[in-house]
Amino acid sequence: MPITETSTPTGIWHRSADAHRSLPRIAARLLYAKDKEELGLDEVDRVAVAIERAVRRRFLILGTSFLLCILLLLLVLIVWGAAAWDGENIDQPASVSVIALLAMAACVAASWRHFQYGLGIAESKRTPVYGSSRRSTVETLEKLFDYLGRRTAPAAYFYDRKGIRRPVHRRHFYGRLRGLLLSEVASDRAIVLPPRGFWFSAQIFVDAEPEEIIRALKVRPNSGGRPKEYDYEAMLLALIEHPALRAIDPDEYRAESAVMDLVRDRCEPSDDHDNNIRFPENTRLREFAKDIVAAVKINRGAG
Repeated sequence: MPITETSTPTGIWHRSADAHRSLPRIAARLLYAKDKEELGLDEVDRVAVAIERAVRRRFLILGTSFLLCILLLLLVLIVWGAAAWDGENIDQPASVSVIALLAMAACVAASWRHFQYGLGIAESKRTPVYGSSRRSTVETLEKLFDYLGRRTAPAAYFYDRKGIRRPVHRRHFYGRLRGLLLSEVASDRAIVLPPRGFWFSAQIFVDAEPEEIIRALKVRPNSGGRPKEYDYEAMLLALIEHPALRAIDPDEYRAESAVMDLVRDRCEPSDDHDNNIRFPENTRLREFAKDIVAAVKINRGAG
């Protein structure tokens, strides 16, 4: 069962009645108008994916190290038990090994906790990790987390396996990976440690209507299609010193098309890299590629 800072039951509720108060849906409503909520949920999903990609390597390294410590600990205990069964005395080396492995596992867990909240009590928000998420989206989500982190904010809560509503402490929104709390995937939410405790994967709800939070934050949800905002700086960084860009001849007829193909290849999610950068439609992308080709031509001529 997930662990929070308090486990005092506050009553049994029906989750279906609270569905619109879930943290992902509230975030989606802050981003898009009510009739465009599905677009907001898609954007929230992209944020969660970007965060997971940004911390995947660190999490895998620490997770593998922790699992290895536990497996070695079990092996030592098995050997210790087998030796005791045969009448051999290996108490001293076995106990030293157990203590060392427990200490190593604790250090790994503490490292992951420190990455999210720092040392000691989580008194203030940490700089968040959002990966390649859209800047305007991040700003809106941070307003939400700022709001939920206040003492005067509406109560946040979750449902345990028995359907009992239990509170979530406001410091839960202080960690660097708070954006993953918006994920619809429980395994992603489980990456976010609670300020106190070791496990939390439940869906979080807020005891307020989305419209109340929208008014409190004074945000204006997008009522149209997806916002046309592109991170051209991130696109350029993805191309710098890439061999394929160096191989493009700026004087060739298809130079612009080659750059466009390279931008798509470097910005779209792939097993070859962790980029997930939104790029514009063909007309604006060709203008961007034209500027790159012109800059490449000037720079090579200067060399």
